[in-house]
Amino acid sequence: MPPELAILSAVLVASLVGSPHCAGMCGGLMLFALGADKDQPKGRRIRLQLAYHGGRLASYLALGAGAGAIGAAIDFGGRFAGVQRAAAIVAGAMMITFGLALLARAAGLRTGRLRLPKPVTAMLEHAHRLAFTLRPTSRALAIGLLTALLPCGWLYAFAFTAAGTASPLMGAAVLGTFWVGTVPLMALLGAGIQLLTRPLHAHLPLITGLAVTAVGVYTALGRLHAPAMTPETLHLTDTAAVPMGPDCPLCHPDE
Repeated sequence: MPPELAILSAVLVASLVGSPHCAGMCGGLMLFALGADKDQPKGRRIRLQLAYHGGRLASYLALGAGAGAIGAAIDFGGRFAGVQRAAAIVAGAMMITFGLALLARAAGLRTGRLRLPKPVTAMLEHAHRLAFTLRPTSRALAIGLLTALLPCGWLYAFAFTAAGTASPLMGAAVLGTFWVGTVPLMALLGAGIQLLTRPLHAHLPLITGLAVTAVGVYTALGRLHAPAMTPETLHLTDTAAVPMGPDCPLCHPDE
């Protein structure tokens, strides 16, 4: 299987498995974006769902592309330090750390929580207050667009995966795939259907911890085992040899 397809498949499975985390984290905001009136016309609820999830998709694609660009810069700098695929190593290590923290939490240990800087939190709160004043469809779209700014470790773990690809396009594909995995349960919740959220809630730290750790290991080791950019892999070994022996005319210009 091509490595790009393998990493996207791993992200899809992990996001499907961990989607109850998204329902718990963003469910309240999503229900507010869609409106509390469950008796509203079906067409309107579908339109609001499309606006909200479309906003989420746009913000995730932007986040993934930005993370991929940062990863490309890390790889570029790593080459000067003699480190190949530095972005994958850093991204994998960060994901493994986050996954182990979730597993520690599942074991009953106390771990830190992701917190945004106060200026960012204040800006996010102000943006949400403005979104709440908009008309229903615009409100749903705006709240969806703001999703990528929420302090969600689960989301940002996959942003690290996007960075590990060292490609804006592939990074966007990673978070786009992550979005695909979260939509089914979120859409059901938005339709007023509770599915598996309560039974799985107590086990979410264990489930998400295992999923993130597995993807983190693959991110680091998968690309580490990929062939490095050498003359052999670039098919440059058939270029003409440069004469460097004692008979080289360029080495003795006076002769």
